[in-house]
Amino acid sequence: MKKAFTMLELIFVIVIIGILAAVIIPNTRSNPTAEAATKLMAHLRYTQHLALVDDKYDGTANAYKNRWQVRFNNNTYSIVNENNTSYATSPSDRQSPMKDIDLNEDYGVTVTFQGTQCLGQSIISFDYLGRPFVGDLSVSPYNNLMTDDDCEIEISYGAETATVAIEPETGYASVSF
Repeated sequence: MKKAFTMLELIFVIVIIGILAAVIIPNTRSNPTAEAATKLMAHLRYTQHLALVDDKYDGTANAYKNRWQVRFNNNTYSIVNENNTSYATSPSDRQSPMKDIDLNEDYGVTVTFQGTQCLGQSIISFDYLGRPFVGDLSVSPYNNLMTDDDCEIEISYGAETATVAIEPETGYASVSF
């Protein structure tokens, strides 16, 4: 006698797989707030890495012009050097410059600055030691070192928020939800 599956058994297995898929698939949706916060934190760490590795400190009064920085314009940011002469290249392909990364377009989130260190600022720079600076360095290049509180960047998507915090002195970036 030949053994095989009956039509009823096949339909029963397909129904069970369909029920499992209906239960599992909604749990795999992405969280745009977490993704945007993770991306921003990674780019802040990459900018600090560029400043440490590039080390353009020359001991002159204009050494601050060689710092790498993240320049924000509402929900968009770019990673550039202080002179705005070069953009950072993408770490994944090293060919394309990282111009105008728009978190609102990519994830639908809004970006706001919080905390006393960076409230109202739109530029975060790192020097050759990896220390974070806030604000436009051409006005006051050495007085903008973060020393007191964390610089907090809040990313919002509806009721969900994530905060990317940059610690003073060290520039360590972390994210909290």
